[in-house]
Amino acid sequence: MRVVDIDECEDGSHSCRYTQICQNTHGGFVCVCPRGFRSQGVGRPCADIDECIQIPSPCAHLCRNVPGSFRCVCPVGSVLLGDGCSCASLDRGRISTNRTRPWTRLRPQLLSTQNWPFLTRTQSESQGPIQQTMHSCAPGFILKNHICVDVDECVVRKPCQHQCRNTDGSFQCFCPTGFRILPNGRNCQDVDECTEQKVRCGPSQMCFNTRGSYRCLDTPCPASYERGGSPGTCYKPCSPNCAAGIPLILQYKLLTLPLGIPAQHNVIRLSAFSEAGFLQERTSFTILEQIGEVKGQHFGIKSQDGRGIIFTTRSLNHSGLVRLRVEATTLSQHGRITHQSIFIIYISVSTFPF
Repeated sequence: MRVVDIDECEDGSHSCRYTQICQNTHGGFVCVCPRGFRSQGVGRPCADIDECIQIPSPCAHLCRNVPGSFRCVCPVGSVLLGDGCSCASLDRGRISTNRTRPWTRLRPQLLSTQNWPFLTRTQSESQGPIQQTMHSCAPGFILKNHICVDVDECVVRKPCQHQCRNTDGSFQCFCPTGFRILPNGRNCQDVDECTEQKVRCGPSQMCFNTRGSYRCLDTPCPASYERGGSPGTCYKPCSPNCAAGIPLILQYKLLTLPLGIPAQHNVIRLSAFSEAGFLQERTSFTILEQIGEVKGQHFGIKSQDGRGIIFTTRSLNHSGLVRLRVEATTLSQHGRITHQSIFIIYISVSTFPF
């Protein structure tokens, strides 16, 4: 028998609703909101973020909130600059004799968060006094009271999956220990210590990569069983005359899940195959034992056409390790037990929702 991850986002069995976006994870899925919206919890619609009420305001003059974004409006006599936030003044000044308005070449005026000028405006000697003033801010800054002020993206946009640190004109994302930052600079990816750091566990143990760490778990074979060729597999040497109802195979399975998976969510699918590779449809699955660091019974199992589907019976709101003992029994057309296996499944619920 083998374990196959279910892509709920592809088969439509996820619980994401409204405008939520489904993202598949190993052993589960997460519902995320589009940019410009925030989550109100599992099963509830995404709420629009009103960028206009945030401090500092993203607009130099007037901000109008729109679904998923905002729009800046400039006062009469000015125009919106290319950054979508700043305004350029159109002061009239003197009219020259040829009835053309003199203009001056300007260098962008950029100020730090302490309002110290880095670049200043210059006046063209050949064109006389300045008749128009214009401010242009670098990316990551907004015009406020005629000066460029740094935007705190960590507050305004919340761009990071875990921790955000604001910098002048930009921001930087950080991940917890045991995770690495992805190339997009925002999301975190678990480090597989078992593979990448080549962790060596003791005899009769398996290295269990959890989200952000790892564990060495005992995977002993019971008395009268022998260790199989694949990790975490034990088998009972037996002749064709073995007594019915004796489990011939014991397998250890390891699964890590993010925090916050809702109830009635499928996390593992166990499949029963014959030695010839045919799906054994007359197979039933039963949880014999459920213990661990997470209090309460959080998992159930249902049998469906030769598959055992483990699902959550309640929301996973606490981190920790859970151990399941599952029995799989295959019957013949006449109701006789033809094959029986035991699965020991360790499920690690992460401290983080990713």
